[in-house]
Amino acid sequence: MKYLLLLFAVTLIGSGVTLFAQNKIAAVAVHIQVEPDVVLAPIADDFMGLGYETSAVARNGYFSPKNAHLVQLYRTLSAHGLVRIGGNISDHARYVPEGVPAARSERETTVINQATLTDLGEFLRATGWKAMWGLNLGTGTKAEAVQEALAVQAALGDRLQSFEIGNEVDLLPRSKHAYTNYFAAYQEYKAAIRQALPTAVFSGPDVASATRWTEYFSRTEAEDMKLLTHHYYRSGAMKPDATIETLLAPDPQWESTLRVLEQTCADHQIAFRINEVNSFYGGGKAGVSDTFASALWCLDYMFRIATHQGGGVNLETDVNQLAFVSHYSPIFRDANDQLTARPEYYGMLAFAISGHGQLVKLAVSKSDLNLTAYATKNGSGDIWVTVINKDLTRPATLEIAMPENYSVASAYRLTAPSAESKNLVTLAGKEISENGSWTPEVTEPVPVKAGWAGLQLPATSAVLVHLR
Repeated sequence: MKYLLLLFAVTLIGSGVTLFAQNKIAAVAVHIQVEPDVVLAPIADDFMGLGYETSAVARNGYFSPKNAHLVQLYRTLSAHGLVRIGGNISDHARYVPEGVPAARSERETTVINQATLTDLGEFLRATGWKAMWGLNLGTGTKAEAVQEALAVQAALGDRLQSFEIGNEVDLLPRSKHAYTNYFAAYQEYKAAIRQALPTAVFSGPDVASATRWTEYFSRTEAEDMKLLTHHYYRSGAMKPDATIETLLAPDPQWESTLRVLEQTCADHQIAFRINEVNSFYGGGKAGVSDTFASALWCLDYMFRIATHQGGGVNLETDVNQLAFVSHYSPIFRDANDQLTARPEYYGMLAFAISGHGQLVKLAVSKSDLNLTAYATKNGSGDIWVTVINKDLTRPATLEIAMPENYSVASAYRLTAPSAESKNLVTLAGKEISENGSWTPEVTEPVPVKAGWAGLQLPATSAVLVHLR
């Protein structure tokens, strides 16, 4: 019997499979080679981003330098990220200088005032982040947009990255699904804002799914825009495919869209940003969007955007257009305004560690494992190899070839009890602290033998391997 078990193990190893231990699921052998001198894409310093409906700004004390917990959660992710304020609510919002702020759903009108804008500006200065601001093209007027743009500029100053005119403009009733209708309105609003604010910077077109509109927009606006913007959700929260399996599976249709965006930007020498993105639209799916699976999806998604030369992402968070805090929100705010870092936040944090500098070429041996890997080289020359095992059952045995002049390897692991876990998520053995800070607790030395760094990667987990 022992002979048969040994023979079985040898057979598996010879076919690219190893065993963790007796009675455990066989691990798939994965070989990784990095070419640190072959740069695929730079990763923008402000790649990290969060997105909010405009109604979040109407909540007194939320975007405020006094909200120390939220300030720290931002700073833990990045010293200079980008917040996108807009969403459906931006087309159902009004700026009233001395009005009473009111955060409402898209069925009503949200009101922001000068005080809430001033607080937002001070919050951004406290975090080091900037903001992309969406103006009302859906239900507002050109004159109101000018007034709001002037107020936002006055409050945010150098923290204002750009304006957008309208949200998901391919779905706006006034566009009637016709690009020419939208673009005529865009030009009219832009001209009026520029007359009052000559230095105004714009991004767009902010489409939900009409990728062709980004091509049309680039042809005329490439020399007068900050970023080309597009949205993405894997599916809808109420659809049957809103499952963990769907979330973790590849999305070939989206990959095709990314190739179009990448080519459009190359043709016109601009950059694109996915400035509204999360798992499932409609507030996310409970038991899916708020689980550890979302952390693995998020980490992989951010690297996919970088691979296609994307300038960054804005993960939607907090209250949505339906006026409840979304299940997909990486930063959850309860009824008492207490904040919690949900699993998706850990995916963002993992990218914040390994997604710096330049994305470099990496080759992974072929297998049917649902696994992706990426490599970056930072300004100090250190290499980070990020490996994400999205397979729900099978572990991997990783072997990473050490590039020339690199001899030491260590690892941070992104783990949870299961893909369905909503808590007990850790990165490098540590959870986000109660004040929003994080420091690694477990730096795992990775043995290097004959020029290869080897380690095990359980199913539904990720690892950041630091090569020096």
